[in-house]
Amino acid sequence: MSTKSNKPESFESAMLRLEEIANQLEDGEAELARSLELYKEGAELAAYCTQQLRDARQQVNVLSKESYSTEEKEEN
Repeated sequence: MSTKSNKPESFESAMLRLEEIANQLEDGEAELARSLELYKEGAELAAYCTQQLRDARQQVNVLSKESYSTEEKEEN
């Protein structure tokens, strides 16, 4: 993902890129303008990852409820 707000290929690729960005920012070698670009990209990736986790949690909740509902019907 670049600062052009491109969607990452996957949650895992976004996490890897976030790690790269964190390492680049921590080493302090980048100029200020580049550091700001990296920070922005990292913030966008973090928001993407957070949304992916929320979506996954919601899917698990729905599947859990469906499973519980199915078990109740089978018991009756």
